[in-house]
Amino acid sequence: MTKFLCQAGLLIAMGFGLMSCQSLPKNPHLADSIALTQKVQQLHKQSRQGRFKSDRSGYYPLSTGANAFAARSILSDMSTRSIDIQYYIWHNDEAGQLMMKDLWEAAERGVKVRFLLDDLNGSEGLDQVLLYFSSHPNITVRLANPFVYRKNRTINYIANPLRTNVRMHNKSMTFDDSISIIGGRNIGNEYLNNDKYNTFADLDVMLTGSVVHEITDSFETYWASSLSYDIETLVKPTTDDFLSVLKEDTLMEIQNSHKLSIDDKALRTYRKAVEESTIGTDLRDEKLPFRWANIRFFADDAGKLDKSITQDGLLVTKLRKAIGTPNRQLSMISSYFVPTQQGVATLQKLANSGVKINILTNSFHATDVGVVHSGYAHWRQDLLSSDISLYELKSTASTASQQTNKLWRTAHHSNTSLHAKIFAIDDNKVFIGSYNIDPRSANINTELGVVIDDESLATQLHQGLDSQDMLHIAYKLSLNPNGKIIWQTIEDGKIVTYDTEPNTTKKDRAITYTLSLLPIDWLL
Repeated sequence: MTKFLCQAGLLIAMGFGLMSCQSLPKNPHLADSIALTQKVQQLHKQSRQGRFKSDRSGYYPLSTGANAFAARSILSDMSTRSIDIQYYIWHNDEAGQLMMKDLWEAAERGVKVRFLLDDLNGSEGLDQVLLYFSSHPNITVRLANPFVYRKNRTINYIANPLRTNVRMHNKSMTFDDSISIIGGRNIGNEYLNNDKYNTFADLDVMLTGSVVHEITDSFETYWASSLSYDIETLVKPTTDDFLSVLKEDTLMEIQNSHKLSIDDKALRTYRKAVEESTIGTDLRDEKLPFRWANIRFFADDAGKLDKSITQDGLLVTKLRKAIGTPNRQLSMISSYFVPTQQGVATLQKLANSGVKINILTNSFHATDVGVVHSGYAHWRQDLLSSDISLYELKSTASTASQQTNKLWRTAHHSNTSLHAKIFAIDDNKVFIGSYNIDPRSANINTELGVVIDDESLATQLHQGLDSQDMLHIAYKLSLNPNGKIIWQTIEDGKIVTYDTEPNTTKKDRAITYTLSLLPIDWLL
């Protein structure tokens, strides 16, 4: 979720007087970056020649943060030609720095690395790290839809509010144009289960086969976009001696100059994840149990960034045409669920026609973006009145209680938040990707994902959301005889019923209600 709404209150205080007449550079792509891109494209062309042509693709779910980190690290180490990276968030923390170290070492072996990052969550510190990272002759970094004002970033919401509000939410990491990881996870401690206080219940999927070429081709369109800028066109070194840092051999050595600092305990945790993961051995021995199926890739056209495409270029339009309308069952997991009036009417129509619908999203206490809860909460009674099952993840959800839903697991932290984006339709179609069920994903941000035709996977998701064991990790909502919402869950082995929203105060509920009255669902 973008910071757009969180920044809104600051805009007036900043004032137009802080702005100067700045604009983005005229030429987004530099000669060295273009040359590296041409080399990568030639490598991909050569590697695809002579390959056995097949529509089959394989998938392997990455349900734990440890495996998600280990897979990316090991695949970086195994790559021999290219690594293409596209992310919404890449934190300058232990996870982000260690991933950069892996990529730097791959570049040292001659691997060509292209790194495309949305600029919303950037900072001056990250700018400098990325600038150094891009100095390697085999690495180039571009920022998608970058901020003009690099230091006082809030000014961008005043100077370019419409453009600033559009973000590249895609998440993919593709190795040698042969294996790709996509899904809900960004790169950061909380996404890879090493944050001390917060973690996300999330899901990635590792893909191989013909579908990977489609992911690479989509990446190429974003990489070539006129709104993807080489970082050198936007950022300059902050100190005179910064260039001396460029002589160092690895990112780890930057730590000695205090530009990066990796906590020893965190470093041991991630090293242990790689050492203990069976994914490493299975990948290197080519024994990873990929499940083969018909897998279709979908993404918003890159022109969505500058609003230069029609409805036909939107991911949601492509999905509707490809998978059609559910006939029997629909199960949805979405970290941010904002159905809107039109969406509620559609879901009610499906439910009234006999389609069984189960939905899991975050509870108020579990969500990391409280304002989004207001865009969901005021539709709950309408959904429940049509016998649509609603579940809200508890912030204390733990690994031990998630035995019925093995698509993902979370560690027991002080706060767990759902971040996965998955839905299953009827008997054999499952979507996994970056797309939330909300207007922002549909109409504003760019997204990607795959539809996997696999009866076993669809059944697993349907059964997981239709099990009594869900009460261990979530609240099940229903209407009492008076038409009021009640929340039921299992605590200490007993079913407990709440008449008011759990873990909320009167103030929380008042704010949620007030926000629900505002016409802001389209922004959420």
